[in-house]
Amino acid sequence: MKKLQTGSTLHSSLITIAVIIVLLGIAVYMLPEGFNDDLSMIGHGSNVVVLIQNKGAQQSMDLVNLLNDVRDDYEGKVIFLIADSDTPEGKAFEQQQQLDSSVLVFFAPDGTRLNVVDYKADEPGLRTTLNNTFRLSP
Repeated sequence: MKKLQTGSTLHSSLITIAVIIVLLGIAVYMLPEGFNDDLSMIGHGSNVVVLIQNKGAQQSMDLVNLLNDVRDDYEGKVIFLIADSDTPEGKAFEQQQQLDSSVLVFFAPDGTRLNVVDYKADEPGLRTTLNNTFRLSP
């Protein structure tokens, strides 16, 4: 026989569910705006940085956060893309570039690979690398 919840237990359950929903909403709101994964943008007239991402690696998540810290300042100067190594396209890109995941790959507007930066980068170092690689003024 099934027991019915009392009023206070039901009230507590509803409050718990409401708190969980609010926290999930806040978490989703705070997530960074998505990155484009259209690798065909390489070589079509723009500076491009591609993160070869492995979602299971903390280093990749650190690089996503690092890119989020700088990308607004480079809007219109650099396109930031993601090659997810868990997808066929991302895996093919990773193999074509002969690189592992958790790296940033820099491409000139003509598609020439200019630089590769590993996951140990920090924000000032990334800014310097972006500016020097693409000859941008800070």
